Amino acid sequence: MLGKLDCRAIEAKWQAHWEKCELYAFDAKDRKKPVYFIDTPPPFPTGEFHTGSTLNWCYIDFAARFHRMLGYNVLFPQGWDCHGFPTEIKVEKKYGRDLSRDEFRKRCLEWTHDMVGSIKTQMKQMAFSIDWRHEFYTIDNDYHKAVQYSLIKMLEAKQVYHAKHPVLWCPTCGSAITKAEAEETPRETTLNYLKFKCGAAQNGVLLIATTRPELLHACVAVFVHPADERYKKLVGKTAVTPLFNKEVPIIADADVDKEFGTGVVMVCTFGDKTDVVWTYRHKLSVIEAMDERGRLKNAGAYDGMPIHSVKVKIVEDLQATGLVEKQEKLQQTVKLHDRCKKPIELLNSLQWFIKLKGFEDKVKDAASSMDWYPEHMRQLLVDWVDGLEWDWCISRQRVFGIPIPFWYCEKCGDVATPSMDSLPVDPAKDKPPKEKCRCGGSYVGEKSICDGWVDSSITPLFVAGWPFDQQKFERLYPSTMRPQGTDIIRTWAFYTIHRCTLLTGIPPFKQVLINGMVCGEDGKKMSKSLGNYVEAKDVIARASVDALRQWAALSGSTGKDNIFYWKDVLYAQSFLNKLWNASKFVEKACEGFKGRKPAKLRLTDEWILSRYNRLVKKTTEDLRKYDFYSAITAIQSFVWHDFCDNYLEDVKYRVYGEGTADKEAAQWTLQTVLEGSLKLLAPFAPYVTEELYSALFAKESVHCSDWPRSEEEYLNEGVENIVAALHEVISAVRKFKASNALALNEELSSASVTAPETVLKELADVEEEIRRVGRIKQVSFKPKEAGAPEVQLSI
Repeated sequence: MLGKLDCRAIEAKWQAHWEKCELYAFDAKDRKKPVYFIDTPPPFPTGEFHTGSTLNWCYIDFAARFHRMLGYNVLFPQGWDCHGFPTEIKVEKKYGRDLSRDEFRKRCLEWTHDMVGSIKTQMKQMAFSIDWRHEFYTIDNDYHKAVQYSLIKMLEAKQVYHAKHPVLWCPTCGSAITKAEAEETPRETTLNYLKFKCGAAQNGVLLIATTRPELLHACVAVFVHPADERYKKLVGKTAVTPLFNKEVPIIADADVDKEFGTGVVMVCTFGDKTDVVWTYRHKLSVIEAMDERGRLKNAGAYDGMPIHSVKVKIVEDLQATGLVEKQEKLQQTVKLHDRCKKPIELLNSLQWFIKLKGFEDKVKDAASSMDWYPEHMRQLLVDWVDGLEWDWCISRQRVFGIPIPFWYCEKCGDVATPSMDSLPVDPAKDKPPKEKCRCGGSYVGEKSICDGWVDSSITPLFVAGWPFDQQKFERLYPSTMRPQGTDIIRTWAFYTIHRCTLLTGIPPFKQVLINGMVCGEDGKKMSKSLGNYVEAKDVIARASVDALRQWAALSGSTGKDNIFYWKDVLYAQSFLNKLWNASKFVEKACEGFKGRKPAKLRLTDEWILSRYNRLVKKTTEDLRKYDFYSAITAIQSFVWHDFCDNYLEDVKYRVYGEGTADKEAAQWTLQTVLEGSLKLLAPFAPYVTEELYSALFAKESVHCSDWPRSEEEYLNEGVENIVAALHEVISAVRKFKASNALALNEELSSASVTAPETVLKELADVEEEIRRVGRIKQVSFKPKEAGAPEVQLSI
């Protein structure tokens, strides 16, 4: 017999049971069931499984459980994106930067394993139905081998190249990064009007406004607009930089903004993207302005000074020599590295690149072949692709990551690659595949590691067996569904589509499911500093896992940002209590019932069965479209209102009565509807549904049962209308008793129902329910021309 609902005990019981059995195992031998392969995100193992992660993995698990019950052979793997800045930053914070390369890698591995263990515990507690036999780590040799092989194949196809170009650079982390790893923030700065010497200018001075006087030593030209009458005569002349006294050419270019500052700009290598464009367009020389840690180079007395503090010193020196005309405050947007939150620069550096330019249409065509949920999220990818400016810099000057598998000739730049059998390799340690280049030069092993997105962009390939198991690959690839957040469409989605499509000729997934960010109740992105941060463990402690999972479904439509409301969690917990108590009623009401379908049903039975089958149809359609909000709200409304508030009250007089055909009809209907409702709810609330299903219906897991099918024979709109009228009458009776301080089970002497003839005919079919449910001795009916039913009651 069911006792009091104890979510904590139920969670402990079933978590332990599920871990012992392979309930969610993908059956590699089953060739009959269609495969549903989820390209699960491999998270950075940072140790915290916050509500944002909870939302994402709940979406994935809803889909996995639904499709498993629907008859699919579900592959729900789990990987761990172990490499890169997130881990290194954590380790540096704990151990500092003075460790040797090998010791630093060792500490990163220790951190990774510790954090993975913590997150896995939380994932299992959340009842995510992951097939842990298909767990992978990007630090594993097999994964290294696959990533390195992918780069070798792209190099052979001339899609990877080695070159010296301006790249976004984080001086704090000492590494190249990509545009996708940069975030923008507004700040106030100073616009300095500096005096350049120019014999052709009025009074021999050319005034130039700049926010970056610290790059004066790297100034290679001065630009004006060709249509600017003020400066036309200066084009082709030269100017001399203040402090450094370097002569630079004055050049005309139509991209100059005549309205900014004085209409004259200095070009430095490199202050911003425009500097890069102009340097290449006009074939200007390049001066290396700083080293990899952001310390000035080629700056004379300022050499070695940090780029972000030397500005003050240079401005002071300019002012002391009378070279600053004036200063103005200016609002500007600066780029920060999204990992360390420190300013980034543009640095001319020898790096490895994957070609993006020229492949834009290929990526967009691949994205168009996929079903996106919601559909408009595809446009975010298209907009990103249309805005591409440079190729993808894939090399990182860090330690903890997959080594770039190339050696290059120190003289001519020829690239040597390892054989497939020798992978994985570490060119920083391993000998090159050949001793000397054809030009006579020696091969240098690349010390850089791969950008983390290089690793994670082959997840659908690796899980499908590529490049080791062709038979497995042909069966699994492309993956069925890629779930991910809006914030990494321009990275994980884009890079995966780009790389996998180039490597295989086939887009990597058929569907893309997008979730938004999670915000606090103040509407702002969750942050510990803002005090609006909520951890999953705190929600579970106050409510339950099943309540938190329902919150994920209740939080809104896919793709949009979601606000965490405690009221949604508490409502979900109240719903579980309602379901539990209803199940206790059904258990008691059906004691001794053999479960045979009766020959005849009463209208109230037909009503709930019609409503239930409509729910099955709607929920199935919703879940096929990944509309979790619509599905969970429909289920909750049905169970709470149709089943509990109405039908249970409709049949109490029958199930508490003697054994009759009407009683058995009610018992069969109660069991049928409750069992089906538990199945519909199972993807959202796996713990409570498993406990109730196993106690009341079957020893097998509800999660291994068949998904309910909507049976058209039970759909009856006419019956629904009749019983809806009945419930209006019963509602009026309850309100009357409440207003007269009467108990609901207290009997009334009479009720007179006035309604249109058509409604009276319908109510006549449920006269018994009016009397027995409403506890009324005598019921009479009076016709009227139109309007809602009216009820007159007598005590």
